[in-house]
Amino acid sequence: MPRWLTATVICAALFALAMGAPGFLLEGPLRPLERSDAIIVISGDESLARYREGVRLYRAGWAPVIIFSGAAKDHPESNAEVMRKMAVSDGLPPASILTDDLGGDTYGNALHTRPLMEARGFRSAILVTSPYHLHRAALTFRGVYDGSGIRVIGRSAPDGEWRKQSWWTSGETRVLTLRELEKLAYVTFTGRFN
Repeated sequence: MPRWLTATVICAALFALAMGAPGFLLEGPLRPLERSDAIIVISGDESLARYREGVRLYRAGWAPVIIFSGAAKDHPESNAEVMRKMAVSDGLPPASILTDDLGGDTYGNALHTRPLMEARGFRSAILVTSPYHLHRAALTFRGVYDGSGIRVIGRSAPDGEWRKQSWWTSGETRVLTLRELEKLAYVTFTGRFN
């Protein structure tokens, strides 16, 4: 093979690796799902992919309780309450739904769902969020839940726009990825979640 072709192939491979690495880093290592005490769905995606994935997991029997977490951002009802109403409308039994109306960010979601989990003696949860947010969210929840004995398994909901192997192809997903990498670096290097 000519040198120029070898160099081109190596450069293309390095570029693909460099562009793919942030996506794999943000989604983080995926653990297999295990039946759990609760499914925690945190608000934050306008497409409602997190909500749909949480409801799908509930219906598939992965947990008997679903917790919606999210404060109000732009309307009088909290995001958690809006998701609760949608779930009831979609046929989920109201008794199987809990809400955290105070969590305004990832740290707040973890901070305010921990007492809900502890009060009911729950020992495990499936955490549902977007793929670009999963690694940081799981680190945050595990850090806030430290000492509680509650096991957290992260689960990414399909995202309509963001792809871990092609995040750089649109301006919106580039900005989202770079902001999330910055937040992940902060959590990782400082050990602080907020």
